[in-house]
Amino acid sequence: MNLYIDNSDLPTLDVNVAARVKEDRAAGNDAKIVVRGYYPDQHMHLANHGLTDQYLLNMYDVFQKATDVDPKMVHYRHNPQIDKTRYHLDGIDWGMAQARRFGTTYGRNVIDVELFAGNPGGRSSMLHYIDRLDNVAVTDIWDWRGFKSATRYYQTNGNISNIIFYTPTGEVAARASFMWQHIEGKPNNEWPLVQTSLEVMDYDGQHLWFESEMHAWEYFIQHEKQKQGVVFQ
Repeated sequence: MNLYIDNSDLPTLDVNVAARVKEDRAAGNDAKIVVRGYYPDQHMHLANHGLTDQYLLNMYDVFQKATDVDPKMVHYRHNPQIDKTRYHLDGIDWGMAQARRFGTTYGRNVIDVELFAGNPGGRSSMLHYIDRLDNVAVTDIWDWRGFKSATRYYQTNGNISNIIFYTPTGEVAARASFMWQHIEGKPNNEWPLVQTSLEVMDYDGQHLWFESEMHAWEYFIQHEKQKQGVVFQ
């Protein structure tokens, strides 16, 4: 098998890498695109390259045990995360809907519902829970294939504090944490937010901790190379 690393950092994938995988497949050689980043909509874009899910090896898919998922449509009106006894669903445009708790002035009283583009319309993408100060407190992220993939938590200043990733059946698969990086001589409003840890619950039977996504990626590449006896391109 040939594994082609896609360094584009785009959910839409590198056109040239996708073309090489197609060429290998057409010639009867097993090949896949290998991707580092977390992209909940990446499987939606595979079809644009004439590829299917089996041609993609995404690191987060592996960590989340989501390499072989039957896609399903989760319309925002039927999303199980939105309690219909508490929220009223407002109208829809092509990219956004809203769920609102009428008569409340406390807590998370609005959900901005972000939708995936394309047909059929109304496919859940992200649920942004808005607090009474009009800040996003929490975001539930849905994979295009129809399962809640992650929950993103925010600090009071709007920066991400941590992310929890889930398997398609709802178990916690990984956790990522973020903190300020102190830079001598710069005011704290110029300190960058950096990932400080990535905990993976079960990667081929191992519970692993990494300092960052990049460290996890380096381990992932070496592990997959040894496990599958593959050639990276």
